[in-house]
Amino acid sequence: MIKKGTKLYSIVHLKCPKCQEANLFTDPNPYHLKKVLDMPPYCPVCRQDFIMEPGFYSGALWISYPFVVFILIPLAVIQVIYFKFPLLLAFFISLLIMLVLQPLIMRYSRAIWINIFVKYDSDKMWLDDF
Repeated sequence: MIKKGTKLYSIVHLKCPKCQEANLFTDPNPYHLKKVLDMPPYCPVCRQDFIMEPGFYSGALWISYPFVVFILIPLAVIQVIYFKFPLLLAFFISLLIMLVLQPLIMRYSRAIWINIFVKYDSDKMWLDDF
């Protein structure tokens, strides 16, 4: 079990990095594709701003790229070398798998990105602000 208060907890559970109570995304299902990246403007619990500046999550692209590489290369190698699939078949299987994983990759990339800039606040002093 991942301990609450760690960045890993916030990332894995897609929670607010400051309070780790509220969800980062409005729809918990990443496969509702019209809402895959919809986030509230701020955390309803601690009021942490989720969209700190215009284009803030553009940096998440730099996080998603290694995800894709670390999934795609071993997947292709296993298909071609171990299963001896033709390259074209391996390409289409890999493409299908990546299409299925893409909503998850996009969400986790955003969660990692915001966790780089926002730290957990264990004091919960923000509760007095309401």
